[in-house]
Amino acid sequence: MRAPAQGFAGVENYSRRSAFPGACVFRLLICDDHPPIRTALRLLARQVDPTSDVTETGNARDLVEVLRGRRDFDLLVLDLQLPGMSGLSVLSEVKQLRPELAVLVLSADESPQSVDAALQAGASSYLFKSASETVLFQALKDVCGRRLALPESITAKAGGRGRAVPDDGLSLSARQRDVLNCLLHGMSAKQVARTLGLSEGTVKSHTVAVFRALNVSSRAQAVVEAHRRGITLGC
Repeated sequence: MRAPAQGFAGVENYSRRSAFPGACVFRLLICDDHPPIRTALRLLARQVDPTSDVTETGNARDLVEVLRGRRDFDLLVLDLQLPGMSGLSVLSEVKQLRPELAVLVLSADESPQSVDAALQAGASSYLFKSASETVLFQALKDVCGRRLALPESITAKAGGRGRAVPDDGLSLSARQRDVLNCLLHGMSAKQVARTLGLSEGTVKSHTVAVFRALNVSSRAQAVVEAHRRGITLGC
């Protein structure tokens, strides 16, 4: 195993040079106080991108120090149950420091209330620690591709494929409902545009209208709010 490069105290960095000059390297930051979890995530990141640059820390203080010193991370995997500081407080501070950073919360807390609170605080996605390795691997790929990753127990409440979005009282046009349906399938703006034959600018305009109708501010929150309203997935 490649020896970790030491930076801040309590922080380990595992990086490899890409075999392809100029290639984009996946830069992952992990904050979890359980070393086996960090090791498993590092190995999964290597499967997503063998040249991954992985930095690990086990507490909120070191996490904040790392983010103050580096601004090139693609993704933060964050445990909400960290010693010495509320996970949601950590998440809020992270989003203040790096509002553009994608954050995947990986937590043992499986309550819908915790999922919603994390999404409201700025998390891009939320997965349970009980998730299989396959699910975690796909989540890393999805979040890096700016696609939503949520537990099946959350998304399943929105219904199964093959059922149309019902008449739920939302003031949305037919095309805006098409966009909402695509969001419920976890599609990125580019994927929605390709699927519906629209420009990305038009998709973004429709997405703003959907967010306004649902009274949310992110795709993740839209999915949670949709399942609360009983809105189901179309084909």
